[in-house]
Amino acid sequence: MSGDEFKLINERVGPIAAVALLIGTAVGMSIFIVPTQMAAVAGPSIVVAILLSVIPMVLGILLLLQLGGAIPVAGGTYVYASRLVGPYWGFLGVAVPVMAVWAYLLFAALGFAEYVPVFVELPTVVSVYLLLGVFLTFNYVGVRLAANVQILLVCFLMAAMLTFIAGGLTSFEASNVTPLFPAGEGEPFADGYAPFFLAAVTLYIPFQGFAMIIEIGEELENPAKNIPRVLAAGMALVAVLTIGTVVALVGAVPWESIVGEDGQAVEGGLAAVADGVMPDWAIAFVALGALVAAATTTNTLYTSYSRTIMRAARDDVVPGFFAGIHDRYNTPHRALLLLSLPPLLATPLMGPLDGILTVDVLDWLVTVTVTGIFISFMISAVALWNLPKTFPQRYQYSFYKLPLWLLKVVAVGNVAVSGAFMIFVALGAPSALVLQAVWIGLVSLLYVYRVRTYGEEGEDLRERMTLLHKHEAIDENSGGNDD
Repeated sequence: MSGDEFKLINERVGPIAAVALLIGTAVGMSIFIVPTQMAAVAGPSIVVAILLSVIPMVLGILLLLQLGGAIPVAGGTYVYASRLVGPYWGFLGVAVPVMAVWAYLLFAALGFAEYVPVFVELPTVVSVYLLLGVFLTFNYVGVRLAANVQILLVCFLMAAMLTFIAGGLTSFEASNVTPLFPAGEGEPFADGYAPFFLAAVTLYIPFQGFAMIIEIGEELENPAKNIPRVLAAGMALVAVLTIGTVVALVGAVPWESIVGEDGQAVEGGLAAVADGVMPDWAIAFVALGALVAAATTTNTLYTSYSRTIMRAARDDVVPGFFAGIHDRYNTPHRALLLLSLPPLLATPLMGPLDGILTVDVLDWLVTVTVTGIFISFMISAVALWNLPKTFPQRYQYSFYKLPLWLLKVVAVGNVAVSGAFMIFVALGAPSALVLQAVWIGLVSLLYVYRVRTYGEEGEDLRERMTLLHKHEAIDENSGGNDD
């Protein structure tokens, strides 16, 4: 397969469905687990931590607004890295996010399994396979079905979060938020305030879900205009819900009550905190919301990052076989299977792994996820810096255009924040960073092999990874073509 010899997806996702997909990733399962974990170690200071995490969120949003508005294509992470940074970095723009998504799918599914016993007793493996299998099916048979299901699920998810926020705020006690930095009292700054900075980094994790919107550009209605609109609407809703949840959590109960006998947060996340504070029906509704959150996360990851694999396969960066579009369902079915099978195969290994790791397996999976996300954002930040020079007309006629000085500030800011946050998170689970390093080493060997193989056949794979395809060219009304 070469050039534009592939079938395009001709179904379209509307802006409302796109906002639902975005919210489902950004406030997925992590919001029902991570805040209680962080409250157990950082106390009431997580309120300040979540506000602090908004700063890098804004930097990330501005990056996505500019890149998504200038080059609205499927598999944006891969395209931006390969076209604006270099072919090798484009290869990493596929491999690193996919590894992160595999880990996040497992995190969401295992978190789902933790909440299932509230309603019915099922083995963990069965719960994981049920969640991953059902939403693989939805995505396999059509993006519109997946998007419509997502709208319903996100409405329920938001209702569950608002229920927790309302219940927490009505039980708010000012004494629960003092002292604001309990871990820092009487301790050296570096030691006493370390939990606060860890909370700021970890609570920033859900905001990374905004990146999914640049992966489905090809399928979004009027993407150049709607990507900025979807990001703006999604950012506002996610910020309000997330900050409200953290404030309600801290105000509803003393932070010490969240800590279990083992020194870790009590199991059950927000539902456990709600016990004794809210009526039984509200607790059950919040617990059900957590199950729905796992579903929205899984659904969105399948929808968005299968497009990353599909787009890279169009260049034969990964075998062109995975660029295939199902004749009946009009979905990237082979890319979906590649995205879904590794987590399914790895599920039985998670139990034994929990006995080997020095941290909880869910914490470890989150660390694997965020290190991959931060690496991807650093590459995308370099792409943003190079955009005005490499594709000047794309930048000039972008629907959303950052002033050049601000573009450079955003690019540098994303590199600095992503690099610092990645190192800080990885210090809690160094094995996760080691896994990413080993993975990058292995896929780098694969990249060299594919480049050499194509070179022996008289084709330059790297050159193919530097040009936009015909259907991705600037239209006649936007000022020309950069290709």
